[in-house]
Amino acid sequence: MQFPLYAGGMLCGLYGLIKYFGKEIVNPLLLGYMGIGASQSIKGLALSLGFGEKMDQKKLLKCKIDKIGLDLEVSPLDLICLVLAYIAVGVYIYSKNWIYNNFLAMLFCVHGIEFLFLGNFTTGFILLGLLFFYDIFFVFGTDVMLTVAKSIDAPIKLLFPKNWATTPAEFSLLGLGDIVIPGVFIALCLRYDIIKSLDAKKVTSLVKRNQGEDVVKMLIKHAQEAPRPYFYGSLIGYMVAIITTVVIMLVFEHGQPALLYLVPACLLSVVINALRLGEFKEIWEFNEEKIIKNSETAE
Repeated sequence: MQFPLYAGGMLCGLYGLIKYFGKEIVNPLLLGYMGIGASQSIKGLALSLGFGEKMDQKKLLKCKIDKIGLDLEVSPLDLICLVLAYIAVGVYIYSKNWIYNNFLAMLFCVHGIEFLFLGNFTTGFILLGLLFFYDIFFVFGTDVMLTVAKSIDAPIKLLFPKNWATTPAEFSLLGLGDIVIPGVFIALCLRYDIIKSLDAKKVTSLVKRNQGEDVVKMLIKHAQEAPRPYFYGSLIGYMVAIITTVVIMLVFEHGQPALLYLVPACLLSVVINALRLGEFKEIWEFNEEKIIKNSETAE
């Protein structure tokens, strides 16, 4: 529930810095900061693909100061990823290519969806509901959102060519928050579909029928084959909503708060599926954090 407040504070802070110091000062500072964030995105991607685990276990530096909440560990993998990140930032500054911008932005999106965790649908509905009003206010109620989005020259948005005839070319843009926030909710839908298919009775039955096989591999295979009505429903809702956003933006020739369309589409897809499958109560009572704690206790 605090997330929209932090997001609003950050947005207004960037707006104030741009107005007071100018985007020529803010952009280099932001790119320098994003290099650090990009290094963690590269590290997360490398580890998820099975690279660098041994390097990450060796710690070159450990620094912990409880009074200021500092807990820093640096591994050889961190340094390699940091160098790669600043090379990527350097190439971005030199090229200013919109395709390369989109590539870096998508890396941030993947890392953001992996990093942020929604444990239940109640929290998801509250978060998306608050951000629904947040987006409307900052796009229609003020010029803050559009000013920041157009002023910051960094991979914090996806760019789509709109007019090649002008110099420089004109682009439509989609903020990364419009991908990551619904993406986190859609990821929750996917995990719910898989967890629902792996209830205790089914797992016990699978183990009995497949004695002698690797249980972990068996469960992974079962999860991959599990039906995913909530995931596909929310994904279709997102696609329809984002197309609607683009169409309305082109018709009215004004930037649109994408969450105005994305939030109802994602939430309604879950509600409709829950009512269709008779699982409305199960959806509201679902709590992934409890499941994780119970599994850790069992271990």
